[in-house]
This record gives sequence, structure tokens and C-alpha cells, in this order.
Amino acid sequence: MKTILIVATLDTKGTEVAFAKKQIEDLGARTLLLDAGILGAPTIEADITREEVAIAAGLSIEAVREIPAEAEALGHMTKGAGTIAKRLADEDQIHGVLGIGGGMGTAMGSGVMRALPIGIPKLMVSSQAGNPAVVGSAVGTKDLCMFHSVTDVVGINRLTRTVFTKACGAVVGMANADVKHEPSEKKTVAICAKGTTEDANRMIRQKLLDADYQPMTFHCFGFGPASFEQVLSDGYIDGGVIELASDWMDHIGGGDSFPPDDRYENAGRLGLPQVFIPGSCDFIAAAPGKFTGRLVQPHNRAVALYRSKKKELARVGEEIGQKLAKSKGAVTVVIPLQGFSVHDRKGGPLYDPKANAGFIDAISAFDGKFKIRKVDAHVNDQKFIDVVIEEFLENVNAVNLLSAPSSFGLATTA
Repeated sequence: MKTILIVATLDTKGTEVAFAKKQIEDLGARTLLLDAGILGAPTIEADITREEVAIAAGLSIEAVREIPAEAEALGHMTKGAGTIAKRLADEDQIHGVLGIGGGMGTAMGSGVMRALPIGIPKLMVSSQAGNPAVVGSAVGTKDLCMFHSVTDVVGINRLTRTVFTKACGAVVGMANADVKHEPSEKKTVAICAKGTTEDANRMIRQKLLDADYQPMTFHCFGFGPASFEQVLSDGYIDGGVIELASDWMDHIGGGDSFPPDDRYENAGRLGLPQVFIPGSCDFIAAAPGKFTGRLVQPHNRAVALYRSKKKELARVGEEIGQKLAKSKGAVTVVIPLQGFSVHDRKGGPLYDPKANAGFIDAISAFDGKFKIRKVDAHVNDQKFIDVVIEEFLENVNAVNLLSAPSSFGLATTA
């Protein structure tokens, strides 16, 4: 029988939690109630009390109550609840988490969920699930589901009854869904890229599959790069990394990617073999109308692609070079001299080889810190991808992770 941890403040959400508890138990699962409330008396009994939560954060509940700033006090309770939840998950005592709350309850509940590893069902019933600003910070880099309550999360009525019942069914269903992993000795190689290099991405994935690797692709936009680094740090990637990455360009240019401060450093810290390609660095991805005075290529209703400048590209080359130079494993930067994305080729809307030279010149200063290979081809050309795979396999051999496949069928490269 599976156990679902319900996280809420039982002084303000006791009625709603009691309803959810019954729904989950009627579906054949057990429940554990964690109370992260601070001031008011709980209206139902908790299995894990607020006193225990505060102690797990290194404070007493009395000390938490004396903190004048509500957000700071809640932060301590979130930390304590997250510590307890992680211990329970590590001991296989919980198999899913349900959170119920409004603004502050969502911050607390989602914070607890983010302390848990990927794979444990996490469902947050929230009145703020329709607010993009809240969702981004609540989900972060984890597999967290936001379930919009539509109304405020107060009381049981014909609408909240439906929402809570369906949410309970969802978290129990996820907990009962056993993942069947087939035994495999394949190493996993992470790829981080935008769709503007999709021809290259597709060829890389196929060549990795042909070579008996398992590719895992991340979207190099928004919070995708942060998720990529999280998965790296969690140990899911054991074969290496191929980056066709431009999130750092978005980051320094004011675009809509949000890489963490340690971006491009975790793979090197782990000693994984790496290939870095300046894929899609020819533009900054941002909301339509954000920039003026630049070449622009419409992408979709939410995103436009603005041509990056030479100075910006030079900064990207310098900063990424500094990060890659810290790597314990073998690294190669492979540069496509005929363009960085589908829009950056001769006759294309964002073609500007003089601007691209900013990156090429800056990264070239690190020659000797890691290998640099310049290829007279476009990023989406087969010729270029053959070089990428050749360099990746050489780096795999250099760090002794596994033997390079012997029959790979590489074309002659530049």
C-alpha cells in the first residue's frame, strides 16, 4: 500500500486536508499529515507536528513565532518540512506528496516538494497555479505538477469538491504507477539544444543510438538549462554531454533563459566527457517587441529571435571558456564556421559571420586549456555532426568511461 504525504498549514487548511485525507484513503492509500502552520491552533491532528517541523529546521516553534517577517518564518518551516520529507522518501516511507494552499501555502508546499528527488509524485493544489510568475518559481527544476484550484483553496463546495477529489486521484494514481526499467548497460548522454538546430540534434541523437548510447535531450530555453544541471548533479548522466547551447547568450543579453550560476560547470566537476557547440548563439530569444534596432526573426507568439552582437558573443565565449576550463574531464569546443542555427547561414535572416567572430576569437584564447576544432560547415550539416561525434568519442576514451564503438561509419571530416 502506498503512502501519500499531505503538506499544509493545519490551522487554516484543516477542513480541506481532512477531505483530501478521506479521498486518498478511500482510494486504498495511506496518508501522513504534516503541519507546517505557525500561529493558529491546528484544527485536525497531524502525524508530523509543527513542533517537529521547526526542530528539523534547527529552531523551536516558539523561536519561529518570534520572527517578525512572515516569509522568513515560513522559509524555516519549509526547510524543516523538506528535511523530514526527504528522509521519509529516502526510507521509502512515502510514495507521493500532495500540497494544498494559497499564496503562502503554495510557496511552502512546493518548497517541500523541490527537496525531493525526481520520480516521486508531487502535486500542488493551488489558487496560484494560473499565475506564470508563481509557477516558474514553484516548479523550479523538479517534476512538480501544479493543479489549479480555480477558486481560493477554502472550504468544501461543489467546485472545490471536484478539484480536491480529482487531485487526490491523480497523486494516488501516480504513486501506484510503477515504472518498469529494462535492464541496460547503455550510458546516457545529455544533449541541451534549441529547436533552431533540430537537424543537428536529430543526427546526434541517431548517431548516439547507433553507437549504443541512450540520448536524453533538454530544451535550452527558459528553465530547461537549470533542469539539465539538476539532472546532471542528481547522477542521471553517466555517458557524457553534448551542448548546442545558447542559454548563456539569452542570460547576458536579457533574453528569457534562466541558467544557474554553475551552468557549464557540473559536467566538468563530475569528469564527464564534453563537446560544446555555440548552437543558436546567433540570437537572443525573448518576448516579441523586447528589443529594437536588431535583426529579428519571428519564432512563435511568445518568442522572437533577436540577432546577437559581436560584443555579446565575445562575452559568451570568454565566460563559457572560463567555465569549461575548470573541467576534470576531456572537453572539445567544435565551431561551425558557416553558421550557428537554421537562421544563421548565407542568405538567412540572421546571417552575420562578423558577429559570430566575437565568439570564435574569445573562445580561441582558451586553446591549450581544452581542445578547439573549427569546421568549415554549418551547424546542421552532416559533415559538422561527424566531427562532433568523432570528438565526443575521443573524449570518452580520454576519460576512460567506456570503449568507443568500433563501427560508427563516420564520414571524412574537416
